Amino acid sequence: MRAALFVNPGIRSAYSEIRLDKNENPFETPPGLIEELRISISALELNRYPDQEAASLKNALSEYCGFPPEWITLGNGGDEILLNLMMAFVPREGCLMTLSPSFSGYEQMSRSLGLRTKRIPLEFDGESVTLRQEKLVDGLAASSPDMMIIDRPNNPTGLSVSTEFLKEIASLTRGIVVVDEAYVEFGGGSILSDTGELPSNVFVLRTFSKAWGLAGLRVGWGVSMPALRSKVDRVRPPFNVGVIPQEAARVALGYSEWMRARVNTITYTRDRFIEEVKRIPGWIALQSKANFVMLYSKCDRKMTEKTFKKMGIHARFPDMGVLSQIPGSWVRMTVGLEEEMEIVLDALKELSYRI
Repeated sequence: MRAALFVNPGIRSAYSEIRLDKNENPFETPPGLIEELRISISALELNRYPDQEAASLKNALSEYCGFPPEWITLGNGGDEILLNLMMAFVPREGCLMTLSPSFSGYEQMSRSLGLRTKRIPLEFDGESVTLRQEKLVDGLAASSPDMMIIDRPNNPTGLSVSTEFLKEIASLTRGIVVVDEAYVEFGGGSILSDTGELPSNVFVLRTFSKAWGLAGLRVGWGVSMPALRSKVDRVRPPFNVGVIPQEAARVALGYSEWMRARVNTITYTRDRFIEEVKRIPGWIALQSKANFVMLYSKCDRKMTEKTFKKMGIHARFPDMGVLSQIPGSWVRMTVGLEEEMEIVLDALKELSYRI
């Protein structure tokens, strides 16, 4: 089976460094998009400020997602939108609720704004990570947070809660529910699938960085009812998305078939990689609906880091919250090219002899 997945081991020599630590798309931007963008940029007035409302991009996103332009928010990356949401809806010393572990940026931003963070821990049974839904519901009742952020799929575990449960959460809380769908194209379905049925207190965050492979643009976008979006706009800096990023994102939306084809390749590689890890003694690969896989082993972390460094593998060793108390190595591995994943498998195999 492995030979069928990783067909060209001879390419190993071309990879002195394998960068699988930032959940980037491993595929280069298609030449057609680059050429179209080159032509578009030549007509831009770079001496002028960008359209503050980004009307052209919002219209293109509206056609893509099925929601009106008035429902769409844009930001200099999803991070800026998250920061604006916190400023708009969580007062100083107010309560932000997240899962634990989750995207590290949530707590970093909340700390910088002087907010309190309530964490709902995920659980590990030795084979999989789960969320006890009743624990989250109890946490909502006890803490009454101003904002709840759920990354779906969860970063770093790859866990994806159901859209039905998200809507239940929205109905139970007085605050805003932010659904971070940065990785949603890689599986699990979107809460935006039911066009026009988004709860009034839900904000859905998306990005061009992952599935679209345009992390360098720093363009994030979100969907919510206009009353919620207008409050975000009150704290949004003027001209926050530049002329070139706006145009590049608009052009990219015309290449959705290319995006979906690359996503299919990544998800295929991801699923086969998970199956291959299961064959390696001492290593566990969690099921994932994202473009990364969370690995766990009882192998000493320093030994894992040393072996990865020797083989040129850059991976993420994230803060796992209460799960960090479990001894061993928690490793978040971005899904790269098939040849890169083969080298990762070789590293895991070498480490398995040391467990």
